Amino acid sequence: MSRELVFTPAALADLEETFWFVAADNPRRARSYVAEIEQACRNLCETPLMGRGRPDLRSNLFIFPLWRRVLIAYELPDNRVDILRVFSGGQDYEAIMSGE
Repeated sequence: MSRELVFTPAALADLEETFWFVAADNPRRARSYVAEIEQACRNLCETPLMGRGRPDLRSNLFIFPLWRRVLIAYELPDNRVDILRVFSGGQDYEAIMSGE
C-alpha cells in the first residue's frame, strides 16, 4: 500500500533553491534534475524504509542518499511520507536536523 507524500515548506524551498542553483549553470537540466529528486521522493511512498533511520538526530527521522550530493530527510507519520528537507552540496544535515 502506497503512502501519501507531503512536502514541508522547508523541503519545497530546498527544491526551489536547487532548481535556481542548477539553472544558473544549465537551465535545461534544472527542471529534469528537480523532477528526478521529486520522483525519488515518490518512490519512498512505495518503499519507505529505503532510507537509514537516524533516531540519534530526531525520532522517526530517515535519511535517503540520492546520488552523491543529495540527501532526502523524511519522517513516516501514520500513512504518510513527510519530506522534511532536501539537502545538497555538502550541507551539514546533521546539525540542521538535530536543531529543528
